[in-house]
Amino acid sequence: MQPDTEQDIFSKKVKNLLKRTIRSAKRRGAWFTLDRKEKGLLSLAASLNVTFTSMDLLRAVAKVVKRLQECGDTLLTRYQRGVRLAWAFSEFAVACGNSASRAWRHDRAYCEYLGRVFTGWSGGV
Repeated sequence: MQPDTEQDIFSKKVKNLLKRTIRSAKRRGAWFTLDRKEKGLLSLAASLNVTFTSMDLLRAVAKVVKRLQECGDTLLTRYQRGVRLAWAFSEFAVACGNSASRAWRHDRAYCEYLGRVFTGWSGGV
């Protein structure tokens, strides 16, 4: 068995990245905003035995991945994540004896902050 070349290693890394991106996009619902061609391009690039030597292929894949990132992370999804986290933190604090922490559940600014911090959004906190 031959050792992997640099191109093979690069292709494996790209495929792993694509698989993680697709899985994440499906979980967030962003996958379903793509049209059939874009979904097909990413699915085939992730599943077929392809070496990524063509710059045109890499550009096309990068364009679709960038679109996925833009579609999936909205203010609403960040706020929803923040609300879930605020409830979880509040439940824990109440269980520890801090009954005033029930107000955290309805504090909009706190929920938005948690949504920003825990989703990797770097919009300047």
